[in-house]
Formats: sequence, C-alpha cells, structure tokens
Amino acid sequence: MKKIGLIVIIGLLLIIGCSSNEKTHAEDELHDHSVEIEGSEMKQLSVQQAADLWEIDSEVLLNEIIEEFDFKGEYTTETVLEDMRLEYKFSPAIIKDIAEDIKQQGMQNE
Repeated sequence: MKKIGLIVIIGLLLIIGCSSNEKTHAEDELHDHSVEIEGSEMKQLSVQQAADLWEIDSEVLLNEIIEEFDFKGEYTTETVLEDMRLEYKFSPAIIKDIAEDIKQQGMQNE
C-alpha cells in the first residue's frame, strides 16, 4: 500500500513538473531573442552597447525607443537605458523586442 501511495505522489510530481516546464517554455517563446541578457543587466547598458549586442545601428535603436515611449528628453546613443527609465519606467524586455525587430528587418533587407 505504501508503494502505491509513493508511486502516485511521484506521478503527480512529474505531471506538475512537466506542466510548469511547458509554461516556462511557452513564455520563453513569447520573448525569444537572439541575445540572452537579464533585464537587470540590460538596464545598465547604453543604447550604443545594446545596439552592439544585437549588431544593429545605434541611431536606429535610439530613434525607435524614443518613438515607442514618446520621450521628450534629450537622449543620445551614449545614454544609459536606466536613465531613460526615469522619464518612463519601461520593461527592458521591450528594448529587447525593439532590438530584435530592427535586427530582423535588417536581415530581410539584405
């Protein structure tokens, strides 16, 4: 009887584990980026450094960020993303998405 209970518990744990892995994988697919970097690290980068990671034009990235958030401040490619977040507290994942879109557009134009 104890063996059956143990088998049932192990089975339930395996099912729960598989479900949570599927959810994580699905979330990863929503934000599948060619560059892997944590949001906390991303915030510390300048626009230029972020552009360099994605191998895209920093001016294009800067302009897209400014347009996305309708920024009014004066920003350059040397501006750190965390400083831009003082005007509007955006998620670093959005910058990753913008950079990824720019990279994809560049690849399509080649």
